[in-house]
Amino acid sequence: MSEILDNNIYKLLDVLDSNAAMKNFRKSRYEDFFLEYRRSTSDIHEEIIKMYASDNKEDEMKSAADHLVSYAKERYDSVIFFKKSTTIVDMQCMMVFYVLPAMLKNPSEEDSKMFTDILSEKWNTVFPKETIKAAGYDEIYNGFRTTILGFNVEGMFGKKD
Repeated sequence: MSEILDNNIYKLLDVLDSNAAMKNFRKSRYEDFFLEYRRSTSDIHEEIIKMYASDNKEDEMKSAADHLVSYAKERYDSVIFFKKSTTIVDMQCMMVFYVLPAMLKNPSEEDSKMFTDILSEKWNTVFPKETIKAAGYDEIYNGFRTTILGFNVEGMFGKKD
């Protein structure tokens, strides 16, 4: 794993404010917010793409996954008891809604899938009660519902802009 990736992979979880990430997790905002996330982490994704070209890419992927999940575990362990559940849910949402879909947008679908599988497996080992599974951007975006029983629900449960 490159030194740049080693020193910066944690930013995949930290570059976004979790409140803003959740506020923008709706169909009308997700695309723009996701693209902004991709732009703000492009340097890290460039290093991930370089890792895919490595002769020992699987070992490097495992090392990168270890670094990111170890950072998440340290962050979880460092908060007081009353904030642990909020912290893990925030990180879990960041992983599922932004980190993993952004990785699956990288070139080389096979390598991206391998890396997200390794990362998800490591996460699920460290956080067995907060399991995650990778889904691509399109799968998530197409899963948004704007109507229920014929009623438009977009923005119904939150403040309108």
